[in-house]
Amino acid sequence: MNKQLIIVLRKTCIILLVCLSTQIQAAVPEGIMKIAGRYAGMAYNGGDLDPVVTVLSFDSQGRFAGSYSVEDENGIFEGRLSGLIKEEGEHSFSLEWTDQDGEGFVYLEFSPDYSSFDGVWTRTDGEEQFPWSGRRQ
Repeated sequence: MNKQLIIVLRKTCIILLVCLSTQIQAAVPEGIMKIAGRYAGMAYNGGDLDPVVTVLSFDSQGRFAGSYSVEDENGIFEGRLSGLIKEEGEHSFSLEWTDQDGEGFVYLEFSPDYSSFDGVWTRTDGEEQFPWSGRRQ
């Protein structure tokens, strides 16, 4: 191939990649990425409130991934957050949690500037609600 054709093909590929990444980003609801970050707070665990670090993130294709670690009298255990859903409130989200003790749901209400959240978690039966909070680190 001649150099001009290679240059044209490279430019075309770059343009297509830029357009594709713009389309992928547009598929994520507006404002939802503002929740991404690391939050330190407290969560009800084993009869009292324990320190929790909640991490919310998105990959380059806009897919959500979350995790948390709770420090209690037995050490630190970790869990996974998935299934992010934007709820009706302007700053409201729900997620699914999974860890060594089971699974359930988390409902978070963020502050207007997304610097903190207050929420509750439930087991899958949803009968009881327990506090879960965080402040952006």
